[in-house]
Amino acid sequence: MYSIVETGGFQYRAEVGKTLKVPSVAEAAVGSSLELKSVLLFADGESISVGTPVLENASVKVEVLSHDKADKVLIVKKKRRTRYERRRGHRQGYTEVLITEINAAGKSAKIDPQAAVRQRARIVALAKQKEQGKPLTRKEKIAADIAAGKQPKPVRKKKFLKKAAAKEE
Repeated sequence: MYSIVETGGFQYRAEVGKTLKVPSVAEAAVGSSLELKSVLLFADGESISVGTPVLENASVKVEVLSHDKADKVLIVKKKRRTRYERRRGHRQGYTEVLITEINAAGKSAKIDPQAAVRQRARIVALAKQKEQGKPLTRKEKIAADIAAGKQPKPVRKKKFLKKAAAKEE
């Protein structure tokens, strides 16, 4: 049993128990439930219902698992022989949702509770893994050095300041 759902200007194939990465849904908190009403198609294995443009009394319930940003996309502009080059990056935000229930034409399908628990655990594990891969900021390094009893490294001065001090002596 599956359905085609439209959200954020894109169409997705929704199956119970699967996760989708949809464009950011800012008003939804992690753990909350949403109901998507724009169901374009519903198929239960025996018959297919197609909406004109959407199906009446059909909905897909989803649970918000996380908010994040996608991988960076680099945009490069270059004009030859003019020394003109511009680089810019962009990270599109997305919301990861778990499909918990599909209702249409008097038929419905719900997610198995164990499958929902597994998906939530997967998201938590991915978040921890992402945190471990991040390098420490300078402030975090100084705080870790102080906690370990080490003297923090002094801030480097710029070369021209050192040269100016040498000339004055």
